[in-house]
Amino acid sequence: MADPGFSESAEKAAEALSDGVAAARDKFQRLSDDVQERYKQMSKDVRRGAERASKEIRRSAEVARDTAGKVQKRYRQTSKEVQRIGRDVGEYVRENPGKAVLIAAGVGFLLGLVVRRRDDDDD
Repeated sequence: MADPGFSESAEKAAEALSDGVAAARDKFQRLSDDVQERYKQMSKDVRRGAERASKEIRRSAEVARDTAGKVQKRYRQTSKEVQRIGRDVGEYVRENPGKAVLIAAGVGFLLGLVVRRRDDDDD
């Protein structure tokens, strides 16, 4: 016949093993739940970051378009102004050729003095 103490020890061992497996299963489930919760939170954070980045990109693109439009408008205005000044200068030169030559010579002389002084200062 089997030893009753052995049977009782075997039952206690089986019960302890069962309790250990249940505890391990519970711990694994809690760990799994924690990992899933962290994954969900990280997904939310990444999604929010992507949405924020997307908004910033759209806003920056809009600002760039507005700025480009303003630059183009200013370029056209400046170009027209330069053309107008060029026509006015050309007209003045045709109407006053002597004065235009004297003015050009005077401006050239003054620029020569300025450049010469800078060269002297560098020595």
